[in-house]
Amino acid sequence: MAIKSNTETHTVSWLKMLDDEGKLNKNISIQRKEVWDAEKKSNLIISMLLNIPIESLLFEENENGYNVLDGKQRTLTLCAYLADGFSLSPKIRVQEIDGVSVTGLKYSQLPEGLQNRIAQYQLAIAILRPLDSEERATVFFMRNQAVALTKIDLSLVMLGEQAMNTFNNLCAHPFMMEKIKLTVPARRKHDDLSILLQYLILRQRPEMGFSGSEIMSFCDDIKSGEAQIEADAIRAVMDYLNTALTEKRQYLKKIHVPVVLYAAQEAMESGVEPAVFANRLDEFFASASSNMEYVSACTSGSAKRTNVQTRVRVVTEALA
Repeated sequence: MAIKSNTETHTVSWLKMLDDEGKLNKNISIQRKEVWDAEKKSNLIISMLLNIPIESLLFEENENGYNVLDGKQRTLTLCAYLADGFSLSPKIRVQEIDGVSVTGLKYSQLPEGLQNRIAQYQLAIAILRPLDSEERATVFFMRNQAVALTKIDLSLVMLGEQAMNTFNNLCAHPFMMEKIKLTVPARRKHDDLSILLQYLILRQRPEMGFSGSEIMSFCDDIKSGEAQIEADAIRAVMDYLNTALTEKRQYLKKIHVPVVLYAAQEAMESGVEPAVFANRLDEFFASASSNMEYVSACTSGSAKRTNVQTRVRVVTEALA
């Protein structure tokens, strides 16, 4: 596979124009969600105001414009700032540019000279010819070997676009969106998708744990067809739980949800009414803090196979 590309130089205002015209796809499924906080976003803007070079972006041509393959966070930040989407954070190290205090300022509040400095900043953009899904995943994986991608990020790349689209649809289920306790930053880090992968491991690979390397191995099995996503089965269990739990439960944290999904699967298959299952679940977690075996399996080394199996055993026995 030889990837054809060329490197071009464009201004930030050109990037914003593409975005305004809907010609910039920043949401390909293998990409990370928006994860930069206000300080990181602000430091990028300050770097440009100081004319500090930033890393090149990587785009792929498509029929409507471009896919952002690498540089999503920078692209989102630039487009948002030029649209007055955020103010510069007071935590930035350099707070004054050319005698102007810039902290707390939106783009439109900057002096015209500083606005122009950002808008006319030259970006190096490597542009690839259209790729197929396999090539796109390979490019993204190889491009990000030197940066701080988590193992879950790399796992998602290994899954490929079709599988990621399936998981994204499952993550949008009302149970995942409304009933479990996940913050917005946690969802941006794909904690919701991690929960579903861990549940699938319990269904299909009960001998495995939840370590990063084991999840990556399982994702590789999904990609190769040795493991299946079982979307309909997962959706049925989430429907059951969404009926059982009429409101968000504080105990439905990331560490507990995969096991709760597994226990709900067993209850559903055994014909337990959703309301009955909900009562049993509430009773278990009301006293879970005094169950030292379960508490121990949820703390240090919780991703280890033995601790995962302990959590499954304790919960399923208590809810039987």
